[in-house]
Amino acid sequence: MMAMEAEADPVRRALGITATGRPVHPRFPFVLYHQAGRAIGAGVTTDIAVAVYGTDPRFGVDAIGTQPAAVATTLAAAETEPTLIVSAGTAGGFANRGGAIGSVYLSAAPVVFHDRRIPLGAFEPYGVGSYPTIGTDKIAEAAGVEPGVVTTGNSLDAPAVDRATMESAGAHAKDMEAAAVAWVAESLGVDFAAVKAITDLIDTPEPTADQFERNLTHATERLAEMIPAVLRALLR
Repeated sequence: MMAMEAEADPVRRALGITATGRPVHPRFPFVLYHQAGRAIGAGVTTDIAVAVYGTDPRFGVDAIGTQPAAVATTLAAAETEPTLIVSAGTAGGFANRGGAIGSVYLSAAPVVFHDRRIPLGAFEPYGVGSYPTIGTDKIAEAAGVEPGVVTTGNSLDAPAVDRATMESAGAHAKDMEAAAVAWVAESLGVDFAAVKAITDLIDTPEPTADQFERNLTHATERLAEMIPAVLRALLR
């Protein structure tokens, strides 16, 4: 599951996906690239579907965020019946936890929302979410990536109130889709993992948007470089 075409194109090439993209629903912009029998090395062969959220027809930009992530994942899963759902893409990172531009993280702890604050008893943990992942420190080591905690929100910036939640969660990567995808995966009873490459460091003075625009190409290249190894490690 991938939000932006700029993220998805190098990943498709890295996985050798040559199938033509096709819509998964006539009223949504989501595009599915489905390829059977892809060899991803080390004797691992699998069917792979890359679902991209597409271009929002009203605003003309990539359909990023939790709403398209949840709907696209539901529709793609209904069509492909996956055994594993991966939220792959870019994210913000944290220098104080060893993050660097181009670092690639595999979720090795439950994925949570950092901006759904509902202080109403049982609604509070519901807002945070905490959705399981099959990623572990050992799988990350086998794939050559970093294990980490991924948190999700619907804003590119990180105000203090969100930063506090990220800090309490021990976040290594902050994205805009993973927890929504993980919620669908848990609801369907399908294994889930998130793989995120860092475009910007939240705990540095430079504005997030400037870092993101400058580093997007490098981060997506790093993501594409590591995705085959991550899939091999997850599918063994």
